[in-house]
Amino acid sequence: MSTLKAKHFHLIDDLDIAALVFAAVERIEGLAVKVNQKARLWQRRSNERRLLAQMNDHILNDIGLTRADVNTETAKYFWQH
Repeated sequence: MSTLKAKHFHLIDDLDIAALVFAAVERIEGLAVKVNQKARLWQRRSNERRLLAQMNDHILNDIGLTRADVNTETAKYFWQH
């Protein structure tokens, strides 16, 4: 095989590897975005439940909730909908 052909095959191999690495990085970035979104959702849920637990009965009545509703909601884990 000539030197030119050998270099050409190495270039193709390098391009294939680069494409695989690029695809892997894209998948990792996509996963990182999803993990970040889920973590923010869980944090927001946790904060909302904490604030809900601090509301007095008058405020709860104004928004149409009972203390039992609040107890049910705040008993959930942060990942539970």
